[in-house]
Amino acid sequence: MVGCPFIVGGLILLIIFLVCLAKRNKSHKLQSQINALKDKANSWEETEILAFDPASQLNESEFKEMTDRLKKRIVVPHFNEPEKSPYGTPATFVNEVADHLTESFDFSMVKDVLGRFKHFKTVVGDIHLHFIHVVGNELHASTPIILLHGWPSTIWEFHQSIPLLRHQGYTVVAPSLPGHGFSDPPTVAGVSPAVIACAYHKLMLQLGYKRFVISGGDFGSLIGNLMTFMFPESVIGLHNTLNLAQMGWRPLLQTLVGSVLPSLVYTTEQEHKSVHPLSELKDRMYKGMAYFHVQSVIPDSYGYGMVDSPVGLIGWIGFTYANASCSRDSSKTPMENLREGIRNFGIDNICANLAIFWATRCAQASMRIYYEFHANDRELLENLSIPEVPVAMSNFPSSLMR
Repeated sequence: MVGCPFIVGGLILLIIFLVCLAKRNKSHKLQSQINALKDKANSWEETEILAFDPASQLNESEFKEMTDRLKKRIVVPHFNEPEKSPYGTPATFVNEVADHLTESFDFSMVKDVLGRFKHFKTVVGDIHLHFIHVVGNELHASTPIILLHGWPSTIWEFHQSIPLLRHQGYTVVAPSLPGHGFSDPPTVAGVSPAVIACAYHKLMLQLGYKRFVISGGDFGSLIGNLMTFMFPESVIGLHNTLNLAQMGWRPLLQTLVGSVLPSLVYTTEQEHKSVHPLSELKDRMYKGMAYFHVQSVIPDSYGYGMVDSPVGLIGWIGFTYANASCSRDSSKTPMENLREGIRNFGIDNICANLAIFWATRCAQASMRIYYEFHANDRELLENLSIPEVPVAMSNFPSSLMR
């Protein structure tokens, strides 16, 4: 019995040693992964940057096919649709968006708006990239900023912010994610967010920008974080609209402690209510992130329907726009929430993105980024630390991850 305290103490020390060893091995593994990515990026040769006209892929015939097929759609409910439908996208939503596309939406407006900017294409490694490049207002000292979108977005999301940023003295670079819109689908497997981060960094250097600001949303936030982590010497500042601090074991522990002792974790009542009660958080994440799980495992299985059917495109991608832009108030019906999302995002903005997805037939390829993330980068993100650069985050009320 006398030796028990020594045995217990020895076991505690052994556990601490093993945990430290595991952490060191994981850190070494991640550093090796980062070094391999950088070495691969350094081997990429610069290729010619060519001017590109997005109108060449936005054909009126494609939009006519889209609207003709929507006019012949069969999306009326085949049974009584409950007012509080728990089954996903309501038929009413599909019909309302389809009606706007066929009766009111001006497809030529998409070409006219995008035509105001200078577009380019180039090849970085194995990635065929499209990007907008707008030089800042000559009256101001120009600071480069790269705008990064996620899924299911296109560079259409930036058509209002680019002129504002230019007027404030920023030179704007806005690439289309690989497989999204005007960036070709990857021709090889393994084009994960970390690889894309290296490609974007290489692009900025090729354009002559050794230091720049990054602003990203959704997967753009993840890619921006990876760029900052791997190339801190190039980053003036980082702005995110997705709270990546919620991923990994640390925020999980914080959430559990906060459920018992909120004052130790949260500084405001609003922060506490955004996470607790945990049952509501779990329900919100489970329902709101259903697409994330599907696309991380079988993206192509859903993609065929969206490439072939504009109804499928509205039901999956159109719904995602509206659902991510509303409060998802449990006291309202699904359509009340979705109509709020339509008002917030703008019905023409939803339709413009859908039209670009349809004209470029990119829906299937766009979803593969989720698979590549889970297959290649998940562990890297969970152990990511941001170097000491200025970081800002926009935490919007309707965000699924606040």
